[in-house]
Amino acid sequence: MIMASTKKRRPAVLVAWAIVAAVTVAGLAIGVRYFRTPRFLRGERDRVSPILKPVDLSEHSFFLRGSRYFLRLDDGRPSLTWELDRPVQGKLHLTLYVSSKKSPEPPLEFVVNAIAPTGGSHRLYSDVLQCPPSGSDERTFETDVALPAGAKIEVEAIPDTAKDWAFLHAGISIPLIETESTAAKPSHLLIISLDALRSDYLGVYQTLDGHPPEQSFSPQLDLFSDDAVVFLNARTTQSSTWPALTSLFLSAYPIEHGTTRNGEFGGAAGGSMASLMRGLGYSTTAYLANANTINIPGFEEKRHLFGDNVLIRHARKKIAAQASKPFFHFYHLWGAHDSYRPPESVMRIIEKDNPDYRYKIFRTTDMMYRDTPCTPEEIEAVRRLYAGTVYNADSILGTLFDDLKRLGLWEDTMIIVTADHGEELYDHHQYFYHNPSLYDAALRVPLLIKFPGQRGRRVIEENVSLIDVFPTIHDYFAGPVRPGQFSGLSLIPLLKGLRKAFRERTVFAEAEDSQIAAAVKGRYKLIYNPNNIEGRNRLGLPFPFAPKELYDLSNDPHETRNLADAGISVERSLLAAADRYLRSMRPAKAKKAQENVELSEEERKETEKRLRSLGYIR
Repeated sequence: MIMASTKKRRPAVLVAWAIVAAVTVAGLAIGVRYFRTPRFLRGERDRVSPILKPVDLSEHSFFLRGSRYFLRLDDGRPSLTWELDRPVQGKLHLTLYVSSKKSPEPPLEFVVNAIAPTGGSHRLYSDVLQCPPSGSDERTFETDVALPAGAKIEVEAIPDTAKDWAFLHAGISIPLIETESTAAKPSHLLIISLDALRSDYLGVYQTLDGHPPEQSFSPQLDLFSDDAVVFLNARTTQSSTWPALTSLFLSAYPIEHGTTRNGEFGGAAGGSMASLMRGLGYSTTAYLANANTINIPGFEEKRHLFGDNVLIRHARKKIAAQASKPFFHFYHLWGAHDSYRPPESVMRIIEKDNPDYRYKIFRTTDMMYRDTPCTPEEIEAVRRLYAGTVYNADSILGTLFDDLKRLGLWEDTMIIVTADHGEELYDHHQYFYHNPSLYDAALRVPLLIKFPGQRGRRVIEENVSLIDVFPTIHDYFAGPVRPGQFSGLSLIPLLKGLRKAFRERTVFAEAEDSQIAAAVKGRYKLIYNPNNIEGRNRLGLPFPFAPKELYDLSNDPHETRNLADAGISVERSLLAAADRYLRSMRPAKAKKAQENVELSEEERKETEKRLRSLGYIR
């Protein structure tokens, strides 16, 4: 009986063992994948910042006072209520501000209350601010707090009468609670964008492309890349600063966020990369040598610092001051932007093997206006000057990197180096600058990411975009992104070996107010101009695109042979993708975003003046 019973159960036992074996193998495979994943890619979503700030502030209105943003309190929203999602003990910091549009004005009372989860409340602070004639008043205070999860902090501004709001400009800094914690702090985040920097002018990219330079124009970034991820085929979304940087911070294409040209204020609705990091407790700072009035929400401090040396000098001081607390800094340097005027001392280094060299600046605008094409010697001279601007910016970055190492922050800082766009340098249509080019001279940009604790260089060949940076930051610092949350993709799965989604995707760029699109998939790139629009460069000269241009980037990296209608199978799918991009991706929210932008008249005037000085408007 026992033997008969055993024989009857044998198939079931075998099936059970098979299931156990399969589960074990699957578990081992998952475990092997996890343990093979470099530690630097595992993220820091479980680390808690010692700085607690309100989250979900994207719908609030802010105004810029000096270099700091204040949350606006007005008759429609005279208070801020902040509910704490965890128990906290520490010091509350807050600045109150009021200014008057006329004088004299009645005083304005500010009250700060702590409200318990049960409903009881007690006053933390109160003060009365009185504006001097046509002036402002500002008070900063600190107070100790010990509050349970679910407690609220309420800040309220109370005028004498409702009519006073018509004449007052009242606001508060983003409140924060600084706690004491011995737990590991999250790493810092630093993003550096260099204006108009082509990737093929960096030594590391030249070397990885199989053409190591005799003299590198980027020795500091080459060294940086030794312990970073190098993306060989990263592209911007448009060859203009404002659209490109907005795409970087929102993970959306220009046709989606509404900023389709320099000086156009879109993309203010919703959160940004800066909003995410601020909500995680980071200090958020932007220093910009260009596009300083671009409307990107989430920064608590923003400064226009003209000159890369000046900008990095301020950045180094700021980093030293904030070294003990998590910070997110964004620096946009003038970089390699025209008119290509590197210091003469830099050009002496670039031309060290040329004993006959004489320092000379070329007026590229005049060269493009004339009827005769530039000579090969003139083009090469301008390109050498451009190389000098790259070398100069690289040297300045070296001082910043040295400071991060000296302060002990290098290992604990994620550093991303990229560019808003590249530069034509006479590659197409006898044009030196960038917009409206959709060729890779202007679209292909460097993208170098050094993760905290990374050792060794990783090289990625798949096509990626600036819109992938925000999802990557979210994945690393806050957790995996939801499907459809961003237009871009997190790059962390790609670094873990999950390449399929990237190999099958199409990345886009656009020009001429979302009327011309470039679509890139694998080795092929299509430029689609369905309405046969004649592009115009910033000088008003023609920059033409054919109705269709197809290029094999592997065999024709300089995009000189149009393969459209040559029977290449990928053309049809790229054409369909570009057509969908232009026709079906223009949401109403882009226009709504522009309507919600709030800028001071000073900021608008500064923007117009700056764009006119650069030749972008006349």
